[in-house]
Amino acid sequence: MQTRMIQQAVILNLIVIGEAAVQIETEFPDFAQANASVPWKKPRGMRNRLTHGYFDTNLDIVWETVKNALPELERVLSPHSG
Repeated sequence: MQTRMIQQAVILNLIVIGEAAVQIETEFPDFAQANASVPWKKPRGMRNRLTHGYFDTNLDIVWETVKNALPELERVLSPHSG
């Protein structure tokens, strides 16, 4: 059960990150365009896949996203934090 709970928590957080990307592109298009180096579409795409079930949730893809895409996203976004 704990493993399943952790998986669901990770998936939910990926959905939240994707939704944040959608909101930034929608509500702050000038900011999104001025920061085109941020891969806004990637988190949005992952959110869509996880939320709308375009494919069954592939935990290998989720894990690769956590290991590779999130650190890169954090690196690109870190100059814009605080």
